[in-house]
Amino acid sequence: MSAPRPLPWTALIAALGEATFEGMRAALAKAAADPFDRDAFLLDGAVGRVLRDLVPADAPAEAVTGYGALLHALYLHWSHGSPVRVLERGAATALLSAPPDAAALPAEPPVAYVQLPERLVWAASAPSAPHEPMDGVFVIRSQRRCRALAVLGFRPDRQGFTAIEAEAPLPPRLEQRPDGSPPFATVLPAGDRVGLFSVTSPSELALLALLALSAAQG
Repeated sequence: MSAPRPLPWTALIAALGEATFEGMRAALAKAAADPFDRDAFLLDGAVGRVLRDLVPADAPAEAVTGYGALLHALYLHWSHGSPVRVLERGAATALLSAPPDAAALPAEPPVAYVQLPERLVWAASAPSAPHEPMDGVFVIRSQRRCRALAVLGFRPDRQGFTAIEAEAPLPPRLEQRPDGSPPFATVLPAGDRVGLFSVTSPSELALLALLALSAAQG
């Protein structure tokens, strides 16, 4: 298995500091809040203060939702021991070319980050946004639902990255693509010639997260 690449949020975790995460954990425990409950998490006063410091002063109001989703994923990942798994290219290609039945996928672990092969899977943050390569995806699952937060466009010469999120019931129900193409088929020009894949909907992102977690090593 190849060594994991640098993680996109390492600098952010270092800037926040271990004490910040310990403080959020203590506050959530005192409030008897379920850390998996996004609303309860973000409404906690200690979490709210961290979020206010995290969001840039010039960010649009709607950016708070995205930063809140990222902080929640980072906290859950940290609180579960920061598990990272790596999906090798051969396994990823086999999975995305012929996705298995998601109902048969294992339920553990509840939280992990899965790194995907470099520049293999692409997605866009909005219909008009450019497609970016997916570094990996946070997978957060309960008995009935899965939440996936994917990191796009991470590279050493860029400050930050793009994040997209999806939530779906288990097993996820795939939305049919308007053009009738199969899930994960590339939408990039000539992408099929070099074996690329695309995620075009929230349901595809949720399924990708579950498939990647089931096949990744770590």
